[in-house]
Amino acid sequence: MAKHAELPSDYPPPAVEVRLIRRIVDLRGKRVLEIGAGDGRLTIQYASLASSVVAIEPDPANVALARESASATGITNSSFKVGTAERVRMGGGAFDIALFSWSL
Repeated sequence: MAKHAELPSDYPPPAVEVRLIRRIVDLRGKRVLEIGAGDGRLTIQYASLASSVVAIEPDPANVALARESASATGITNSSFKVGTAERVRMGGGAFDIALFSWSL
């Protein structure tokens, strides 16, 4: 049986991005808006630092993956919404921080 080779990732190793973000801003206790969350890869890494996270992503399949990952890792303070920053409606007041990483 052939082994499945894992392809190299364009993303930095886990924790590198969060370390860089934390050099610029303190995420602790902040309400974070993440634009272009993809499959939740980065969200899962920093969510435990924030008070809450709203992560938006236009691809429904990626949102489903992000929700599954958050659930599997015990992340309960994050919500994942299908949409774009221009179109998604969010209540709950202002955000303290907006993150936009690896999104075009």
